[in-house]
Amino acid sequence: MKRKKQRGFTLIEVLIALFILSVVLLALGAVVISVMRATAQSKEMAAAVTLAQDKIESLKNSSFSSLTSAGDSPSLGNIAYNRQWTISTAGNIKIITVSVNWTGRGFHNVSITTLRGE
Repeated sequence: MKRKKQRGFTLIEVLIALFILSVVLLALGAVVISVMRATAQSKEMAAAVTLAQDKIESLKNSSFSSLTSAGDSPSLGNIAYNRQWTISTAGNIKIITVSVNWTGRGFHNVSITTLRGE
């Protein structure tokens, strides 16, 4: 009697395919976690830059003689930011530097400097 060829996958082929699939899915999971962390860090950085820009604009709109160095601690979401601004004078020009730092997933710092004439 002739045996007909059976079609299909052997158990070994199925196990190898499942192993390859699981390795690929684990790698994709690691990439997704990395992207989520990068997105959260990007949001924190954008908030810090916005806080620095807002303070720069506020100081540029203040009277020239009233500019003084100081700081505050605004919070956005669940992140507490520390914002410091320093005013130094060079002739009739004031140098305004705003620095924002925070400790979300490590220490981070953003600094913006501008000049303001009398």
